[in-house]
Amino acid sequence: MATMAAGRAKSPSRLIRYACALIFFGLAPLAAAQESEIATCDDSRSASLRDEARRAFQKRQYEQAAVQFRQAFGACPRQSALLLELSEAQARARHFPEAIRTAQQFLESQHGSIPGRLALANAYFMAQCFEEARQQAALVLKADPAQPAALKLRGNIEYLVGEFDHAEDTFISLLDKYPGDEEAPYMLGRIYYQQGRFDYAIGQFQRALKIDPQSYKAYDNLGLCYQALGDSEMATRHFLTAIKMVEKDHPDYDWAYANLANLLLEKGDAQQAFAAASKAADRNPMSARNFYIGGKALCKLEKTDLCMNWLERSVSLDPNYPDPLYLLAKVYGQLGQEQKAKQTLEKFREVKAKAPAVRR
Repeated sequence: MATMAAGRAKSPSRLIRYACALIFFGLAPLAAAQESEIATCDDSRSASLRDEARRAFQKRQYEQAAVQFRQAFGACPRQSALLLELSEAQARARHFPEAIRTAQQFLESQHGSIPGRLALANAYFMAQCFEEARQQAALVLKADPAQPAALKLRGNIEYLVGEFDHAEDTFISLLDKYPGDEEAPYMLGRIYYQQGRFDYAIGQFQRALKIDPQSYKAYDNLGLCYQALGDSEMATRHFLTAIKMVEKDHPDYDWAYANLANLLLEKGDAQQAFAAASKAADRNPMSARNFYIGGKALCKLEKTDLCMNWLERSVSLDPNYPDPLYLLAKVYGQLGQEQKAKQTLEKFREVKAKAPAVRR
């Protein structure tokens, strides 16, 4: 999971709920596509395509992996487990309806499969269909109350919809059952951070590092904790440690760069803040927060036109993110675009009234 301690835990919007309903009703599994007369399998070709798909997946080439997993399954439909790998690749490529449909297709032939239920739950989760994901996790836990992946999924859903007390109970239960699990203390630490219990959060992130010294997310979140406690030196040290760990090996992890940029802005170093925000945006050009922080730095540097461009990009990525709307309204005013300033300020007030207290 990406770093979430800096973010907002929120319930899905009406639009997301509507989209989830369309997925559920419009993309129900295809009726047993592999009937009794399954075509003859080409085992060799299927295995070769599967291996190529796995290599592409490891390189984060998810579109290619999805195509090759589909071809591998087509070469030998008896290998239904390939559908689970296909579903994950489709979800990573952000083809959520297809990922959901593929997992449903697998479950058509293996109704009680826990891996199948988990694949479907994860596809729903990544599509932000949290209620549907919760239902699938519950089915898994009904069959196996100690299933760790389902417990993590349930806890993360509870966290993201703002049910912090329930999420805390879930992760404590997970730790009791699996004290050596490296993800559980990290997940519990996020909750303590959101609750402002920074000493407790630090304890959990340090516990995560004892289990896995390479947990860059734990270092990143320790930086957030020290920042919240006013220790900018320790915060900087932990952000830089996380950045060093992800620079080459985890090219899609942007949070540490954005968190460092935000800290640098607090310290008044807008130039270095923009440099860090730019790296975050390069790594994840779909993050509204990255463009907001970069735009804020540009405003501090009095580069008003560039600031406007970055803020407009932030708003386009997440129209329900209030912070860039407020700053963009001010920028429009500075540029003499009074009508735009007025409209944007009205939009900010509308969004702010609906926004949760904590941002994901």
